[in-house]
Amino acid sequence: MTPYFQQDGVTLYHGDCREILPQLDPGVVRAVVTDPPYCSGGFNEAGKKAAAGMGLRSETVREVGWFVNDNMTTQGICWLLSFVAGWSRKVCKDGSTLTVFTDWRMVPALAPAIEGAGWRYQNLIVWQKPNTGLGTGFRPCHELALHFSNGTPEYFATDGSNVINEKRVGADERLHQTQKPVGLMAEIIRVTSAEGETILDPFAGSGTTLLAAKLEGRQAVGIEISERYCEIAAERLRQKLLF
Repeated sequence: MTPYFQQDGVTLYHGDCREILPQLDPGVVRAVVTDPPYCSGGFNEAGKKAAAGMGLRSETVREVGWFVNDNMTTQGICWLLSFVAGWSRKVCKDGSTLTVFTDWRMVPALAPAIEGAGWRYQNLIVWQKPNTGLGTGFRPCHELALHFSNGTPEYFATDGSNVINEKRVGADERLHQTQKPVGLMAEIIRVTSAEGETILDPFAGSGTTLLAAKLEGRQAVGIEISERYCEIAAERLRQKLLF
């Protein structure tokens, strides 16, 4: 298994995480921090196409299209994440944690699916954004992350909170439709791991989790199915690009 990118304790594999996770060494990962497709069911296909950009520049939308990996049923994404959670647990240490970003619609379905893979549901993390999103009524200004542990959890900071305030990535800086800010991932990594330990992201996207781990003095392993995003992630890691 040849890495797509490997430098300064960060390794990125190009491929399907279902195939790569079983090949990783067991018991080496301290924390899994990942942002998989939400598959919230909030839009039909026409609606997804109409909302394709999610703030991306038009030329980027033409290149990447609407978020094709987000076109699964609830049953499909639950099966996928249960599989990924199960294999992730095998490569994790006792007391490790798994943090998975998701849409509010998916919380009742995903939480038991991941618990079924052997993880304990510990908390619900709220990413609080300073500005509200588009729409009417109760406009969204937060996203959620499910937080689990492999047995009794170990934490490495005493000042962590389940509400994290962080600005969203600006439209002019965004390299991925669902790109999270580095500071958000760094805060989760700071609380759930010690310096020098290994972070795993099975859905690495544009490499934000890997970059945050590197900046926090951790090692990291990422898996990404899109070669285009592997290329973007590798370039960000080489240059330590914070956007």
